[in-house]
Amino acid sequence: MHLSGSCLSEDWHTSARCTDAWRKRRYNPYAMTDTAIKLAQFVSGTTPANVPSAALERTALNVMDTIASSAGGYATRNAREMRAAAAALFGEGRSSIWFSGSKTHKGAAILANCAAASALDIDDGHRGASGHPGASIVPAVLQACADAATNITSGEMLTACALGYDVACRIAAARPPSTVKTYSSGRWVGYGVAAALGWLHRQPAETIAHAMTIAGAESPENLPAGSYRRMSSVKGSSPWSTLTAMVALERAKAGADGPLDSLDRTGVFDASQITRDLGSRWEVAYTYIKPYASCRYTHAAMDAVLALVEGTPIRVADIQEVVVEVFPEAFTITNETSPLTLEGAQFSIPFSVALAALRGAAAFRPMRPEVLKDKDVVALSRKIKIREGEEFRMAFPKYTPSRVSLKVNGIWRSETVTHPLGDVDNPMPWSAVEQKLRDLSSQTEAPIRCKSENIISACRKIAENPSWPVSKLLTVLA
Repeated sequence: MHLSGSCLSEDWHTSARCTDAWRKRRYNPYAMTDTAIKLAQFVSGTTPANVPSAALERTALNVMDTIASSAGGYATRNAREMRAAAAALFGEGRSSIWFSGSKTHKGAAILANCAAASALDIDDGHRGASGHPGASIVPAVLQACADAATNITSGEMLTACALGYDVACRIAAARPPSTVKTYSSGRWVGYGVAAALGWLHRQPAETIAHAMTIAGAESPENLPAGSYRRMSSVKGSSPWSTLTAMVALERAKAGADGPLDSLDRTGVFDASQITRDLGSRWEVAYTYIKPYASCRYTHAAMDAVLALVEGTPIRVADIQEVVVEVFPEAFTITNETSPLTLEGAQFSIPFSVALAALRGAAAFRPMRPEVLKDKDVVALSRKIKIREGEEFRMAFPKYTPSRVSLKVNGIWRSETVTHPLGDVDNPMPWSAVEQKLRDLSSQTEAPIRCKSENIISACRKIAENPSWPVSKLLTVLA
């Protein structure tokens, strides 16, 4: 598969392929100001040489991080149930469910792999987008590489992923915060999946634009955050959004039209923000990586309490009061003090802080169902008070800060964290992400444990050698 070049490397108005596509779709050639077209032109015209080496290296790190998240999430109830449902719906095929050694239909494989990547809430995120791009984009691109008739190089794979991150995060970050009803990642990751796969399939800009806007128009929508008070298996709808985007691309290739002006709706998107600094600012460089299996809203408070109890054994009986000051949006997650599910624990500041204080960071690599029955943790969780920090009111989505104050044996201690571990301003290095992969894979099924070092080695090769064949990584994951 030769991926460099497209009809955009020729004159857009005279290219026979693009002119034919316009005629078939009854496309209006005067609507060239559509933001979707501008974005698609950028995607289609990009080559691996156009992407800065730092952005490609960061993309490789995020690929490894997504695989680590999938390794940890593979054995969860959420991922198991998705595998069962997907198999029942789609049946047999030639695509791999990572770490299972089994093959299935490509629709079933993408649902299974995306569900595993997002199951523990330990997958990467983007502060401006307020959600998680990697758990959709990375599985989709790697599956497309596996389906390709020829070997895809690491440079090509990383370029596709980087473009997917860029498109998805730009669109999500361009939403005025006051208009966002739900922060479900499934609302916007499909734009990036369609862009990444369109680039890998060497589609012209017009087809990519239609694919992106079809994916966006038909993306699944979760209930708005805060509209239900108990968590369930329903999370960010990323698996279905990824599958929707795959279908959207195939429909666009067949001639289907998308709402090309959908990114230009005043009050829904700031269209100028979507294309601002296009090609010079790569959004993958502004993603965060998560050290703990819980919602990012909990991480600053967890880092704060870990700093407060560092080197000091602590008992529930010693703690008289715990106050956590947060930004206003932190009240939109469920914050159950006695969660019944891992999802409920992941989206609870009181429970996450209590677990970190009593059991340390290791309890989140990964979080296990048995912690739900830890009586000391539940007792401390019920003691914790959450209130709005006055200086944090305008922090989100740029920051997710917290302050934790502990009264232990009559003495108050306090710690404030603005940039939790993994943020752009407090990054996790390669070695820390490698350890994350080891930690998550060692606590789950044996086939994954045996492969963690091979995965680390393959990801380093991908980062170091743009000509290295991605098929070697895919063999380790299969």
